[in-house]
Amino acid sequence: MNPTKRLARILTDEIHGEYQITLQAEDGETFRVIATEQQIADLMDELDDLLGDEVDEEDEVTEHKEMGDE
Repeated sequence: MNPTKRLARILTDEIHGEYQITLQAEDGETFRVIATEQQIADLMDELDDLLGDEVDEEDEVTEHKEMGDE
């Protein structure tokens, strides 16, 4: 297995009805994959699950501030 690298950026493109995802590491190495629409939806669900608790907490703080609560 290859060593883990730190992500520098993500690029996405739609090509002939499929989705190309390019991941670039800080050292410049790139990795490209083609994904279906369902795979993109699954990835979005996974990321939402991963970040969901943090986003919910931020939404609550913003909501309270907008309502004038401290």
